[in-house]
Amino acid sequence: MMYLKELGFGERDINMMENSIPELAQKMLEEQENTVTKNINCLKKLGVTNYVDAFEKFYNMFLLNNDEFEEIFAKYDREDLVEKLQNNIAIMEYL
Repeated sequence: MMYLKELGFGERDINMMENSIPELAQKMLEEQENTVTKNINCLKKLGVTNYVDAFEKFYNMFLLNNDEFEEIFAKYDREDLVEKLQNNIAIMEYL
């Protein structure tokens, strides 16, 4: 999952995830590098600065195809959503 480093993840973050994410999920995240990268960049483009926390907690969401991922966030007012995600990334589970 070292490709995450190019997306702004620290080495410490990557090591922690490699130790906590199940092996099968890690394999899927590796195989779907392009999809994961597009979805992380989607959050960054929205203005979400705590995307590392989002990925650590909800890595499975980043395996959705990019259109589905973007649709999740498109339903909401961008500024309001970003503010809420910044304050409490846990709400991502309910989007």
